Amino acid sequence: MADAVIGATVQVLLEKLISLTIEEVNSSRDFDKDLEMLTQNVSLIQAFIHDVERPQVDKQQSVEQWLNRLERVAEDAENMFDRFRYESLKTKVMSIRNSPMKKVSGFFSHTAFKRKMSQKINNINKELTAINKVAKDLGLQSLMVPSRKILPIRETDSLVVASDVVGRDMDVAEIKEKILNMREEDAVLCTIPIVGMGGLGKTTVAKRIYNDEHIKQIFVKRIWLCLPEMPEIMIFLEQILESLTEKKVEVQRRDIIVKKLQDELGGKNYLLVLDDLWCVDSTSWHQFVDTLRGINTSRGNCILVTTRMKRVASTVATNLHILGKLTEDHCWSIFKQKAFVDGRVPEEFASMGNKIVKMCQGLPLAASVLGGLLCNKEKHEWQALLDGNPLVAGEDDNGENNTKKILKLSYDYLPSPYLKKCFAYFAMFPKDFKFEKDQLIQLWMAEGFLHPCQETTVMEDIGNNFFRLLLRNSLLQDVVLDEHNNIKYCKMHDLVHDLAGDILKSKLFDPKGNDGEKLSQVRYFGWDSPSDQIDKINEPGRLCTLFWRSNYI
Repeated sequence: MADAVIGATVQVLLEKLISLTIEEVNSSRDFDKDLEMLTQNVSLIQAFIHDVERPQVDKQQSVEQWLNRLERVAEDAENMFDRFRYESLKTKVMSIRNSPMKKVSGFFSHTAFKRKMSQKINNINKELTAINKVAKDLGLQSLMVPSRKILPIRETDSLVVASDVVGRDMDVAEIKEKILNMREEDAVLCTIPIVGMGGLGKTTVAKRIYNDEHIKQIFVKRIWLCLPEMPEIMIFLEQILESLTEKKVEVQRRDIIVKKLQDELGGKNYLLVLDDLWCVDSTSWHQFVDTLRGINTSRGNCILVTTRMKRVASTVATNLHILGKLTEDHCWSIFKQKAFVDGRVPEEFASMGNKIVKMCQGLPLAASVLGGLLCNKEKHEWQALLDGNPLVAGEDDNGENNTKKILKLSYDYLPSPYLKKCFAYFAMFPKDFKFEKDQLIQLWMAEGFLHPCQETTVMEDIGNNFFRLLLRNSLLQDVVLDEHNNIKYCKMHDLVHDLAGDILKSKLFDPKGNDGEKLSQVRYFGWDSPSDQIDKINEPGRLCTLFWRSNYI
């Protein structure tokens, strides 16, 4: 998976270097020959990158090593130009302060700095020349392929509207019946786990029940929490209280939190949804449930748990609801919704569509992703996907691995290395994170991922375009619209988030990784990275992004 992000990263870095070298050649005569040579080296390497990207190229270990070496040099060059521009701006500011009326002559009169920069550019040129030679030795061809255009998407695109849920009516009805039956049994609190592999639609079913009008009438209070693992009981109770009151809990004592929960839940039926629970301790769980029974002694309360793990489901309850795969007809309905906006399937696509739906193996997420991938594509592009994908040949694999391969396929087909970088950026944030679209676009801009083109030069427009392309390919979900029907928030399915994490893995700080060589490659210290472990990064100067999730200094 590493080569997936390396290729996109290198392309983005190389294009930035091209623009930077041209900019500096025009602004300075001090390094014109060195910079022109750097431009030529970068242009040649870009041509090799196109060959590496071709599906038929065998990604042997030597090619990946070549990409890693190239990426390191490109990052060094980017850091050099950042320093270059910083010194230039610093000198201009100082000159204006000291002599406001005097024209600034630039900072290149500083002999020591000029010599140092010249040496760095020379070193990078030597390394790029050697990398070009290695590319030829590996048999890579210099393919001057024009960059792919990203077609604009109209703001009124119907794909931003959430599709109707397909094929889960029976599951929803069965779970509702279980809830009603348990209420009649006069229990204070019942637990129902929804179990199934990733991509089956467990969260979707839970949402259908959570928002069901009959359920709303039964349960006066409803709480939704997404918890990968069960926290300490006091933190668990605190999160429930915050969800009910929509306020930060300031108290630190468990007994006060329990009393506040009694005020909120006393005498009222409640439904608690714990979505995507991966890990739970049996003793802690039973203590937690006993506390909830003490907080509210009314009959008929319910906990709904979604999980991939049967072990977790069996810990929290004995009456499990196993979510099965969809029928091919239901998968076809989901695929058709995404692939054909108007709902009409041209005859020449029907047979290929049926074969592609078989690849989904009953997984709604896979059907949605493949449909989004093939939307507005030509017949030969559909056929190319069938011809080149091993899943069609009936490769023996389990469904969840197939879904990951389909998601990876959707990533591979993204039409720009910049868009691939924008997608991988989601790994910076934890699972189930609610992304604010406008803020996300601002972050992409700050990272330099939004590259202007002839068709669009306004960065925000490019960012909106990128966002909608990811949405169209079903790589984003759970869109929330504002009062003007503009997209405000979105989320990412946890399997899709896993893919983004695999792609960015070598560049994102891993608190479990102590390998010095890997830590030296870290470029991103993400939202979930523990602040007290930043000292593990042995080359902090290579960091380009740093997030703090608390007031830790």
